[in-house]
Amino acid sequence: MAVITVTSMLLVICVIATIVVVAVRVGQAPQRRQNLANAKAPVLQSVATVVDKREEVRGTNSQYGGSTLTTYYVTFQLPDSQRLELVVDGPASGQLVVGDTGQLAWQGTWFRGFQRQILR
Repeated sequence: MAVITVTSMLLVICVIATIVVVAVRVGQAPQRRQNLANAKAPVLQSVATVVDKREEVRGTNSQYGGSTLTTYYVTFQLPDSQRLELVVDGPASGQLVVGDTGQLAWQGTWFRGFQRQILR
């Protein structure tokens, strides 16, 4: 029968912990790169129209309860017919209606704001 020493057990735990840390960091790398690119991008503004909205709900459910995370997306169309789908927070999503036209501000893939045009 093999005898497992405390030292060998600690070594196995360290190797497993290292693998987990590396896997998590590798999984976060694309988001980190996107955030850096967004931070370096200029804030752009243009007249735009809200052409679509959607939400993605992800969550867990267990016998002890669950949790959900909702991500809100809004698609804007610019005057040159280019479309941008940006993630917005819940309150902004609630205030935007398909068909709204106004001044859109964005930075890379970050939504910075939308000032609705008031028609008189």
